[in-house]
Amino acid sequence: MRDNANQHYVPQYYLKNFSVNNSLHIYDLKTKKKFTNSTRNTAYKKFFYNVDVNFFNKILENEKFENEDFIDKIINQNNESILATFFDSFNPTRERIINKDERTTISVINFHSLVDFILVQTYRNPKFSMFFKQVDGLIKKNYPRKESKEFDKIARGIVILLLFNELHHPRVTILKSDIIEKFQPIINEIRLIKDLITNSYKMVFWNKTSVDFITSDCAMAFMRLDKNDLFTTVFVPINTKIAVLLVNKNSIFFDNNIEREGTVIHLEEKDIFQVETYNLSIAEKANRFVYSMNGDFPEEISHIEYKPWWNL
Repeated sequence: MRDNANQHYVPQYYLKNFSVNNSLHIYDLKTKKKFTNSTRNTAYKKFFYNVDVNFFNKILENEKFENEDFIDKIINQNNESILATFFDSFNPTRERIINKDERTTISVINFHSLVDFILVQTYRNPKFSMFFKQVDGLIKKNYPRKESKEFDKIARGIVILLLFNELHHPRVTILKSDIIEKFQPIINEIRLIKDLITNSYKMVFWNKTSVDFITSDCAMAFMRLDKNDLFTTVFVPINTKIAVLLVNKNSIFFDNNIEREGTVIHLEEKDIFQVETYNLSIAEKANRFVYSMNGDFPEEISHIEYKPWWNL
């Protein structure tokens, strides 16, 4: 079976929520130019998740794989197929907002799916390639070999498999004990982030303003307002009219007088600055590309520094 070459690090089901007929308006932070492209040809890298399948079959205890793109298939089958339904569930509400339908409805939001989305997007993000490149360089420096094994891809593959073990909707892979031991710090980090996000205070925004939410090739914006916070807030645009802000309850910026687990906030035209501020945070945390349904981007976007050192 032939490998899937174009492997997305931002899922197409998510990008379509910011597109028209699967076409996106895109701002390039590097060139400072706008262009359009299809969701299919956006936010992917060729063979991004492919690994040496023979190596992985030696470190797995409970299964064997035949194709080098098996991790990409695991992501598609055990994460994206689940989360696509979650994101699609917000589309009727978006249509109500656009059509100014003010009827009150009560809906149950599966925040566990949102937590899984944030975790997977964090660890599949190209920014994390810096860590994997460091692993590759360290191994090749200390253990020089004639073979051209890509240890950064091995590290990425292992981390993604370990991540999927920890999700709310897990896909369990059993790795050999020495692998677990070496990657225990990453496992602990994943568990800590998962716990903080799962137990965060959640605000759902209904954007009734004339400015749409935008997104990026990160699909979210982590903010740290205090050096002691792993994160202070996470802003996740769901579609052009709905977004979620998660606030770390361990942060000194969290108001402990709030007793509820979350709330729905209606943003009216008088709150347009708030939408623009969140859009700017999305652009500032992008790798390189920012996505919009209608081609509108924050006025300040041309002043955002492109950081090539994390755009690997």
